[in-house]
Amino acid sequence: MADVFQILADPSRRHLLEALREGERSVGDLVDRTHMSQPSVSKQLRILRDSGVVSLRPAGRHHLYSIRGRLLREASEWLAYYEHFWQEGLSRMDEALQRGSPPRPGRKG
Repeated sequence: MADVFQILADPSRRHLLEALREGERSVGDLVDRTHMSQPSVSKQLRILRDSGVVSLRPAGRHHLYSIRGRLLREASEWLAYYEHFWQEGLSRMDEALQRGSPPRPGRKG
């Protein structure tokens, strides 16, 4: 799973995934949508494909890329476990703002 986070750390790869959210896209379409160069798009797609985050489907003279959700779902499920920590921190901040004092780190309740 660490590989998924390393892959998602790159802004250009995240940008490509955003462009693929609506469905299959060709390299040319991704170049147009992301305003990245064709060699850069191809390089990042190769990394995404090799990691299993996207899949490639030949369609005539074009190659169509799409998101494979399994690895992203696993990462999302792993992160969801830690959501209560974020919510707890936000609750402490809300309480402190209502009291007019700064929140104390690590303080519960």
